[in-house]
Amino acid sequence: MLKKTRTLSIRGFTIKLIVDSKVYPPSYTTKLIAENLPDLKNLYVLDLGTGSGILAIIASKLGARKVIATDISRKALSTAARNLEINNIENVELRYGSLYEPVEDEVFDMIISNPPMTPSIRPFPKYTWGGADGRMILDQVMIGARKHLRKHGRLIIPTISLVGIEKTWSLLGKLNFKVNVLAYGWNRFGRRLLEIKDYISKLEHADYFYDCLGKPCWRVILFEAIRS
Repeated sequence: MLKKTRTLSIRGFTIKLIVDSKVYPPSYTTKLIAENLPDLKNLYVLDLGTGSGILAIIASKLGARKVIATDISRKALSTAARNLEINNIENVELRYGSLYEPVEDEVFDMIISNPPMTPSIRPFPKYTWGGADGRMILDQVMIGARKHLRKHGRLIIPTISLVGIEKTWSLLGKLNFKVNVLAYGWNRFGRRLLEIKDYISKLEHADYFYDCLGKPCWRVILFEAIRS
């Protein structure tokens, strides 16, 4: 089991993280979310699928009153607990469970989530696998958000182009959210995506492009969905 400590600089904060090879590490999309979170002063925040705990730590440092951070992986929660400790974060509560189960009757001012979106027939590690079309967890996060947001509460959710950015926009509209785009980015395919590139190419809503070096790249849009 590979563990190491990384130091990240985000939003002017220096954050130390213990990274475990069996826990989802801060990714390009994680950092895009962190760099573009809106004002969190005095807000009650849910970090759904916290992984290493990085977004919960950022939410705390951006002024959240309290953060509930959940994960279905006990290893992730153990790693997140150590990261909270070494960053002197005291207002984050870690809870074990799938999606909204740990917060069944609670409502929040903001929900932050970076769900797994790798599309594949064969399962990848849970922290990255999003089902055959990549939307297995993503859609559940959006559908469940209305129940757990106060009026005018916000869901911060990314979508990569491999799973259909327009499908996320459409579903959020059908759920009666007011939708804004907070950020846009792109990144090259990693090893896992290169292995399944032929499969991805056959997905109806998948989209990617090639950079100037001929490397395949995916796009990502960071959405803010406001509950009416």
